[in-house]
Amino acid sequence: MNSTWLDALMLRFHRLRYLWAVGSFLLGLSSYFLVERKPWLATVLTVILVTTWLALLTEGLWSRFLRGPAMQKLSQGALKLMLQGVHQEAFFFTLPFILLQWSGGAAYVLFTGLVMVSALVSIVDPLYFRLAAQRALYFGYHAWALFVALLVLLPLTVKVPTNLALDGAAILTALVALPSFWRVGGPRRLYRWVVLVLLSLAIASVPLWGARLVPPLTLSLEHRAMALTLNRERREPLVTGTRFEVAELSGGLYAYTAIRAPLGLGQPVSHYWYHDGQLVDRIGLALTGGRQEGYRTWSHKRHFPEHAEGRWRVEVRTGRGQVIGVLRFDVTR
Repeated sequence: MNSTWLDALMLRFHRLRYLWAVGSFLLGLSSYFLVERKPWLATVLTVILVTTWLALLTEGLWSRFLRGPAMQKLSQGALKLMLQGVHQEAFFFTLPFILLQWSGGAAYVLFTGLVMVSALVSIVDPLYFRLAAQRALYFGYHAWALFVALLVLLPLTVKVPTNLALDGAAILTALVALPSFWRVGGPRRLYRWVVLVLLSLAIASVPLWGARLVPPLTLSLEHRAMALTLNRERREPLVTGTRFEVAELSGGLYAYTAIRAPLGLGQPVSHYWYHDGQLVDRIGLALTGGRQEGYRTWSHKRHFPEHAEGRWRVEVRTGRGQVIGVLRFDVTR
């Protein structure tokens, strides 16, 4: 094949790389709003991620069939462009789900910061290709993109409950991390095998030691309110507010939440009541409602301590302890 023609083709791809980044960003940003009406979009993204991961793992195998320096140059350039687009899509696809956690009061600073930095790296060519030159870091970056995307894709495509999606994402990422880093490091010695196995075990055990650091990305609070009374028939809070007097709490206080789940909830949740930072009550909840209005539920705290003044918050958590959202209120005399 003519090398000059291939060079011209690669130059054209290189010039269009910015449009690729913009298109990936817009597609990822719009995926959240389309996923309820077009659930197949999540399936398509899953197939793309798995395909590109296999392409990355088998790069040495299939590149042998592309003989000649021109074809090798084309294959390497096309692979890099394809992977950059996949990384952009993976991070920007999940970004709206992460930001919705903040709107519900769940501040996942570390996780959000890592995803935003990773998304920024994927669209800034000097940073991205410098990272791509470091093979070990590049495989780690790709594993991180896979883990973040699976947190959303498993509930949307396989209907895995959100709290179990963390287990699935961690295990699947761990399974592909070991062979990936084996290709990079070429573990000839025992200590390298030990390091790689420990790394995979650390990834697989994320649900045990890092569940509270990872948001339940397919769940968010559609509506929340603290209320003195509640219409149980219509499931609506009445006399709401964020500041209450001690005398008003004689009949108790309701924490009302409507949880948004694009394709169903599928797991228990609980309300954790905190007074000045100390946990004072935990109430398991029964869920009602549907997808459009949110899965509505509430907890009713009837008994408050003698000195109830101070700052209060109610955390809505999954069975894994992941915070879906937070309600805050003050009690005064």
